[in-house]
Amino acid sequence: MNNFLENDQSLESNFRSVYLFGRNVATYKFAFAKTILELGSSDKSFVSLEDLSPVFAKYMLEHIRDGKRQITSSSSKFINALELYKEQKITWDLLMKVTEKEGFKNVIDAFHNIPNVDLNTTFYEKSVQGKRLGITLTDSTHILNESEQRENLFNEIEGRWNLVESAWTERNPKLEVRFDDDLEQFFYLKPMSAERYLYSHERVNLTSVRNPLNGYQKGKCFYCYRSISVESGHSNTCDVDHFIPLSVQYTSKVDMDLNGVWNLVLTCQDCNRGEQNGKFARIPHESLLNRLYKRNEYLIESNHPLKETIILKTGKTSKKRGEFLKVAFSYASSIKGSGWQPAEYYDIGF
Repeated sequence: MNNFLENDQSLESNFRSVYLFGRNVATYKFAFAKTILELGSSDKSFVSLEDLSPVFAKYMLEHIRDGKRQITSSSSKFINALELYKEQKITWDLLMKVTEKEGFKNVIDAFHNIPNVDLNTTFYEKSVQGKRLGITLTDSTHILNESEQRENLFNEIEGRWNLVESAWTERNPKLEVRFDDDLEQFFYLKPMSAERYLYSHERVNLTSVRNPLNGYQKGKCFYCYRSISVESGHSNTCDVDHFIPLSVQYTSKVDMDLNGVWNLVLTCQDCNRGEQNGKFARIPHESLLNRLYKRNEYLIESNHPLKETIILKTGKTSKKRGEFLKVAFSYASSIKGSGWQPAEYYDIGF
């Protein structure tokens, strides 16, 4: 895996690495991450499978009701039970029995597994109390629930979940995600047929752009590292900024794809449009280009579809992606100049 945890072993970054970079053959890890966060808000330590089941099933049902694929395999007893409950063909009690028996077979053991990385922090341990199987939440989970990033974590999980299940539903690992600048929302065009590069005009909305991008910036402003929120109406609600301003596109004879995921970053309001030193439509200092490359590589290390979208636009190798950014930045700088930087930094980088 990349250096997401290098020089940053915070609880938030360790937890984020689980759902951002862990491999997925089912969406259970997303539901389980939300379950751990919810249960960690109490003083309770041991949680039996019986107590885990209603919370875990609740989060799974929220997505089952949308009709999108939750597994890559052809069938699952747990998914089948969720579908039957949705169709009112089995009772809640029966669903709980199936969840307790089938829902946790892989996710509890695999939750902390990240490719090529051993987490220094775990958020629970498998345990037994009397005859009841379950997990014991660690102090890390309870401390995490006191973090100012807690609500961001819920939203980030939801955003990533939405992207993954959409790619699985379309059975297209190279699903191209697009950005609606007015709504600040990711979407894709429905494929016309099995031929993956033929698209209709039917639009499928995915998620607010803030939710899936925030985790890769560790909940910090791209420019000054100040803590940001993806929730609307907060004093630190983030803005969505084009690293290379859209106005550059108007002078180019070729489509630079400045609305592409590769060029979108989340910023604090002061950096984006502050009266004292707002970026507005200025070109950042060249030193910030490497930060954009680093953020994009975090996305590349994650699973589709943002990964595939960036690769499609910027290159199949890290070298080509770096060259793409340099060429785009050089062209933009030749038109508008460059050099904007934040007035100060508030935290370590991401």
